[in-house]
Amino acid sequence: MKNLTQMTSIAVFVAAALTTNAVSAESALDQALAQPGAKPTIPVSQVKQGFDKTFIDEASASFGNFHMQMGGDHALYYTLNMTKYLPAELAMPHGEISELKRNIDPSLNELTFTMGDGNESVTMGEYIHDEKTRVQGIMILKGGKVVYEAFPGMNPEDSHIWASVAKSSVGTILTMLENEGKVDMNKPITEYVPELKGTQWDSVIMLDAMNMASGLDISENAANTLNPRSVFQRMLSADFNVKNADGVIEDEMKVLRDVVPLEGEASGEVARYSSTITKVLGVAIENITQEPFTQVFEERIWSKIGARASAQINVTPAGHAIAYGAVNTRLDDLARYALLFTPSWNSVANEQVVSQEVLSKMQKGGNHAAYLAGDFTDHSWVKAAFGLDMPIYNSHQWDAVWEDGALFKHGNLYQNLYVDPARDVVGVAFSTSPVYLTPDLLPGYLREAAKQLADK
Repeated sequence: MKNLTQMTSIAVFVAAALTTNAVSAESALDQALAQPGAKPTIPVSQVKQGFDKTFIDEASASFGNFHMQMGGDHALYYTLNMTKYLPAELAMPHGEISELKRNIDPSLNELTFTMGDGNESVTMGEYIHDEKTRVQGIMILKGGKVVYEAFPGMNPEDSHIWASVAKSSVGTILTMLENEGKVDMNKPITEYVPELKGTQWDSVIMLDAMNMASGLDISENAANTLNPRSVFQRMLSADFNVKNADGVIEDEMKVLRDVVPLEGEASGEVARYSSTITKVLGVAIENITQEPFTQVFEERIWSKIGARASAQINVTPAGHAIAYGAVNTRLDDLARYALLFTPSWNSVANEQVVSQEVLSKMQKGGNHAAYLAGDFTDHSWVKAAFGLDMPIYNSHQWDAVWEDGALFKHGNLYQNLYVDPARDVVGVAFSTSPVYLTPDLLPGYLREAAKQLADK
């Protein structure tokens, strides 16, 4: 296999084009999509038949984070095979496999919801099986039983990347540690990540980090995403062990020391989405427990749910888990994880892994003013799916929390995790959907399904 293409290569081109005004953002995107395998031209159902060696070799030669984010043909292979490209540790299942009983409700195929623009959506069945949406698998459970499932673009036994859905596990584990008195959310994050002491991270308390309101210039806005020299892009390069825009492989923790504050914005005031924060929180977990994140994840979560297979967690050159996005599992095991946050936890676990105290901290720990001031509501999927049923804030690494206590976490390329404890409903989905084509409507279907199932 050829050496891995630098993940920043396309980002470098786009950023250079934009900063020199050579082309518009639209033209830059068009040229990035001109790379082989960057566009979605083959049906998502091809994943179920597999790929030939020529396709796999071409995809491997072009592998990179930015290329994967295009959501094109190559991404269909990457999202199911991340452990081929990045080192991984295994969180192993323990004991007997927990049975997910079925009580299939065919009427959910006809479910619709009112979108943010006021129009009615197509039916869920139509949306899921529309090749343009690139949905690969979806499961909805009520009372611990599967009431809906479909696998239009993957096999049930496949493992798929969680992307940012993985951030929910970081928030959950840290909340567990807080509940055990091992973390003080009012202390600076550098109390738990001393590697960053003496930097701007000293001004960020743990609670603000949990809620992504750091006051630092590390959000995943267009400027930082398209700037190969931003801390965000440099962090990704270091974590993926590839050269940065200047041709250097950097030390991942030294990169994080280069953060700068946002002018006139104190920590806690504005919630801005940031994988960089989650990266630091993952290191905090390892420092607090003196165990690798994967081991903590296995001990506290994966060993408890009767998982059918291991969770594969990709790691950086320094050995830190890429806990902000590179967790890979079967879809039914993600569903088992989701059930831990509901009254039906005992359908998969022998003990209540996520206590009511931990769940309540996550449900009630957000900041409404910071949420409205920030960029969470700017995401296209939020406006499209939740525009008429807006969450009240983000909290503890969850993207959305409603007044009724439901929580939601989204992942790039349109991964979904919806947890509704009051209605005892969860919904999970994997996709490889290009973010530039259409907003993700799956979050709206999952929330509407929970409401309708609660009335049955």
